[in-house]
Order: sequence, then structure tokens, then C-alpha cells
Amino acid sequence: MKITRSHVVALKLPPPVRRIALNEQSAQAAEPVHLVAVQVTTDIGTDGFGFTASVGPGLKALLAVLADDLLPELEGEDGRNVERHFARAQARFRSIGWAGLTARAYAAIDIALWDLRAKAAGLPLYQLLGGARSSASCFAGDLAPLGADPQQTVRAARPLLEQGVLGVAVEVGGGDVQLDADRVQQIRDGLGESAWLGIAAEGRYDLATALAMAHFYEEDVGIDWIDCPIPVEDRVGYLRLAERMEVPLAVGSSFDDRDDFRRVLERGDARVLRPDPLRLGGITPVVKVAALAEAFSVLVVPYRLPEVGVHLACGLPNVPMAEWGSWLAGAFAEPVRPREGRLVPVGSPGLGLTLNADAVERFRVE
Repeated sequence: MKITRSHVVALKLPPPVRRIALNEQSAQAAEPVHLVAVQVTTDIGTDGFGFTASVGPGLKALLAVLADDLLPELEGEDGRNVERHFARAQARFRSIGWAGLTARAYAAIDIALWDLRAKAAGLPLYQLLGGARSSASCFAGDLAPLGADPQQTVRAARPLLEQGVLGVAVEVGGGDVQLDADRVQQIRDGLGESAWLGIAAEGRYDLATALAMAHFYEEDVGIDWIDCPIPVEDRVGYLRLAERMEVPLAVGSSFDDRDDFRRVLERGDARVLRPDPLRLGGITPVVKVAALAEAFSVLVVPYRLPEVGVHLACGLPNVPMAEWGSWLAGAFAEPVRPREGRLVPVGSPGLGLTLNADAVERFRVE
């Protein structure tokens, strides 16, 4: 099954609907999302579809790396050999660095090759990955961005919770800890004690603030995890947090390499890993992270990207749920959405994704 050609489409998607901010200081400028889709076709007609995405600058660089350096290396190769292609790509870029732009560009290829591999096997991707479950629990990751009005978050979340969605992740760390505390408390009060509630700080707290806020979130509010409360480089800080907290610490969304996860697992301070498939270079490294985490009895919840996360959560035993959001939904003909509160992978072979023709016509970047 040799790859004979490839095709790239870039879309500049409008930013998600801007939610009401509590004040001008907490309002964030909404930026468009760049989605780059890759299709590889084989000599027997089977194709594979993959994609990557970025916000802000870098689109032209992503396209250049794909067109000039990555996709030409696949021509004439068997697309099912995902491990071989990933290792070759990493080795080729070792001298100038793999992390960052190159890994994000290769993620589109790696996802496309997994899609191709599943189609060649006649299986949905989640079954090729192991078929651990037929549907996955999920939480909403895009309803409470930094500074968003908590009442609007509650109004948007209630219908989802009534369907069975677990709860929401609340982004904090805008500089006003009292505002963080008030927002989280109001969301908890509005959703009720039974709703799952995660805190995402993206490393914005220092250790002293994180210790104080973690105590408040855990004791007064009741949360289910706190995600990256301090910079990931502060290893001593994470150990101190882990010693003082009962709720799980989650880390990993900013990690660029599998070894970053290994070090965290060996330290033993995190109970949830949050690998970003696009940042790491696709599905292949996330599968390796999940296997490593399983050996330490640590859970894995992929960062965003429900289009891939649903297959990982339904395929792998220690990926208990996925993060759902509408970040890229407009690009796909049949976007991933909760059904009766759960994410359900398609029954057709592969990822089950195709581009929305209307979105291609309106938002294509030439």
C-alpha cells in the first residue's frame, strides 16, 4: 500500500464566538484558528486524512515544512508503517530540533497515517487502538475560558450536564486571585455539587499562590483536578502540592517530548497526564505516553482535540474520558459532539472525518 500522492488544504477558521468577559482586563482578543488538513492517497486508492492546527502566526511555516520536508519523504512508502515514518522524521530533524513547528506539522501526517492504517484494516480507529469501550465520558473544555462570565458558563453547561456530560474545566490565572475564586465558586454553585469541575491554570500561579488557591478549590469549592497550577519546570513545587492535596494534579499539555512524561511519572506527583497530540507530533507518541502511564497506574486524558481524543478514550484502557469543545468543529462535515452526554466514535473505518465543503469554500487559504 504505497503512498502515491498527497494533498494539503489550509483553512483560516473564524475565532470561536466571543463570550462575555467580566471586565476589560479579563477579556481576551479572539484570534482565528488555522487548520491544515493532509490527505495521502495510495496505489490501491485508499486514502488517509489527518490535520493539525495553530492559533496566531506560523501558518506559512507549517505549510512549508509539510510541502518541502515532510510529505516528499512519504512518496513510494507503505503508509501503514506509522512507527517507521515517525522515527525517520524525528531523526531527520534531530540536528535542528523536533519540538515545536516540525512536530506540529508532522502531527497532520501521523494522524493521516493512522487513519489510513485503520481503513486498510477495515476498522474504526478506536478498535485498531484496542477497542476498550464503545463510548467515552467527556467534559466541556471551552465553556469557561480565562475571564469568561460565570453565569454564561453555567447557562451553556446546564443543557450538556442534563444530557450526561460530566462537567466543565475552568481556566484561571488572569492575575486576580479573588476573581478566580469568585468565578470558580459561582460556577460550582450554578452547576451543583455533583458536576465534575476541573481547574486549568496553565502554569500561571507561583507556588505560594497555587498552594493557597489549591486549598480553597479543594476544601471550599470541591474540584476533581487541578491542571498545571505552576510552571512545569518547578519540580519541587509540584512535589509540595502533591503532598498537600487530595485531588489529582494533572500535567502535560505543554510537554514536547515523551521523556517529559517519563520524568513526571518517576517523580510520582501527577495522577493525570494531558498529552497534546498536535504538540507531540500525532497519535503515535500519545499511544506511547499512555502505555508508559499504564505501567505507573496513572490516567491519561488528551488535551483538547476531541476528534482524536474520542478514539484514544475508546481505544485505550487508561484513557477514561476526553475533552470536548467546538474549537475545530466548523471545519468538519460531521463534527464530534456528545450524544446523550458521551462521545461516540463513528462506525466507519478510520477517523470518520471529512472536511466541510462549505468551510473549505469560505475559509480556504490559497
